[in-house]
Amino acid sequence: MSRNVASYGIDFGAHMARFELAGPDIVDEEFDGEIVVLSLRTGQYFGLNDSGAALWVAIKAGADPHEIAGQQGADFAARLVGLDLLMPSVQSPEPAPKLDLKDQPAVEVYDDLSDLILADPIHDVDDKKGWPNLPDAV
Repeated sequence: MSRNVASYGIDFGAHMARFELAGPDIVDEEFDGEIVVLSLRTGQYFGLNDSGAALWVAIKAGADPHEIAGQQGADFAARLVGLDLLMPSVQSPEPAPKLDLKDQPAVEVYDDLSDLILADPIHDVDDKKGWPNLPDAV
């Protein structure tokens, strides 16, 4: 089931849009040409196809997904917002060349390792003091 941009409350309209990571607990890594995105908050990880990876890199660099990939880019950004990986930014987008996407950008969601990822104590570390210091209680 595919959700469109409007269902996520994002209106690209006539203005340009920029997105940023939804928080410091969203991390990504490239492995053999493929990008894997991990939410340390939920323990879910996400696999992006080639077109999705190209869009992810461009969006992280500040490009407007609609400007560089049309409706496909806008829909993909909306999907990433819906997955709590991205959020709209108040900054203006950076100029970027149009992407020639070979296929529909897609993201696969995996939660088979969520329990292990969330149980990993390395995530319970004070950002400034580092391991083995736990964050101050809020």
